[in-house]
Amino acid sequence: MTSGSNQSEKMQAVYLEDLVQHLTQIGIELSAEKDVDKLLEKILLECMSITGCDAGSLYFKEDCDGEPCLRFRHTQNKSKSFPFKSFTLPINTNSIAGSCAYNGKIYNLKTMDESYEKVGIHHDGSFDKSINYKTVNMLVIPMKNYNGEVIGVLQLINKKRDPKTLLGEPESIPDQIVPFLDTEAEIIEGLAAQAAILIERSQLFDEIEDLLESFTVSLVTALDQRDPITAGHSKRVTEYALSLAHKVSEADYGSYKDVTFSQEEFKEMYYAGLLHDVGKIGVREFVLMKQNKLLDSEMDALFYKYQWIKNHLILKSKESTLSETEALILDNIDGYWHFINEVNQKGFLPDDELIKLQYMASLSFQANKLNKDGEMETTQIILLDAHELESLSIKRGTLTKEERAMIESHALFTYEILSGIKWTRELKNVPIISASHHEKINGEGYPKGLTADEMPVQAKILAVADIFDALTAKDRPYKPAIPIPKTLEIINEEAERFHLDADLVEIFIKEKAYELEEEGN
Repeated sequence: MTSGSNQSEKMQAVYLEDLVQHLTQIGIELSAEKDVDKLLEKILLECMSITGCDAGSLYFKEDCDGEPCLRFRHTQNKSKSFPFKSFTLPINTNSIAGSCAYNGKIYNLKTMDESYEKVGIHHDGSFDKSINYKTVNMLVIPMKNYNGEVIGVLQLINKKRDPKTLLGEPESIPDQIVPFLDTEAEIIEGLAAQAAILIERSQLFDEIEDLLESFTVSLVTALDQRDPITAGHSKRVTEYALSLAHKVSEADYGSYKDVTFSQEEFKEMYYAGLLHDVGKIGVREFVLMKQNKLLDSEMDALFYKYQWIKNHLILKSKESTLSETEALILDNIDGYWHFINEVNQKGFLPDDELIKLQYMASLSFQANKLNKDGEMETTQIILLDAHELESLSIKRGTLTKEERAMIESHALFTYEILSGIKWTRELKNVPIISASHHEKINGEGYPKGLTADEMPVQAKILAVADIFDALTAKDRPYKPAIPIPKTLEIINEEAERFHLDADLVEIFIKEKAYELEEEGN
């Protein structure tokens, strides 16, 4: 064996070793990429690099009106620049790429004159003419998945003697081109197969993500229908929370200046926001939708009671003298009912009106009434029973202590519901973030009474977003929307009381995180 042969074998061994290392590194890089478009682009560039070719194109299988087709997804040309325009090809034998996908065969066209012999069609040079280029040879590889199904086609064009050379005028190009080697076709075929499996993995990942998002949005929409008063609340809170999270990531001041959220954490924030009120599914309907202090059915019963009292006292006054209390009640019964109607719909109850309610509850008289057995018995008639007085005496809002406890239980229900879901690693904190939006940094919130150090920062962000939307919402029939300047004052006061995180409130106000971009912009 000559020294020249030994040297050639050594060079070949070094080349193969370098190629194996390069392919291994490519495999690692491709495996780490989840974005299908970026993955396709990397595949094309790496295949061009391995073969030293000048140009390449990548077609991807799609559904076109119920029929499979190839979508022209990516192209590269080192010597020519031209605008990219996507188009589709039918999977049949009327084009080189379509035939490759149809037959699942590799076409190593050493010259384009071989296209008729090997593929059965003549090469269409119209595109070459439009960009002042010449395709001399082509390597066309089907991208097959684990099951051997073609999911794409890779075209490599014009293998160059010197990969660094930029090709010039069309007539000079053939002198710079050499044939693609069969060994290169084998290598690219293997890489394309690996890439096809990774692409399907990425597609499956995207489909699972789409499934999760569509399911979540559908669930939240259904919950909104259950409580139409707050419809859209979860979506708006999510938008405010994401806006504030972005402002926090951009801020270069305050205690959060070194905090930057990753894309995974933004996604976690997105799902936590949408699902933060999912626990309301466990709250009784009448409490969830209570608009006034007394339910409509309770007001109806109270109305009929007052009508009975009025009619009873009128009849009695014709037969005998009314007691002082009975006369007082008869003279004022219509006014009492009008007053109750007003109080029932108020969001805030002044002290003087509370005193009047307590006075009304103290009024009573005896009357003969039929009991449930149809027997006449003497009964104490009161204007307001304990439940009616408690409900009408609510200082703010419409809920009694017991009903408020029912509402507040939704946060715990949220945690229990979401904790039962097998979240991915990047979404594992969704349950605690969602369930902590009513926690206060001083530990006086619910459901667990967490302090600032125990709350995830995303939960603190959600708390700011939640209270802002609750105050500014225009769709609450029991209260008017509070103007933004006044709302910001209230949020500042909540921070001063150590209910909300003061630094997050500062960023929310200073950076106007509440000013969302109009949909569609």
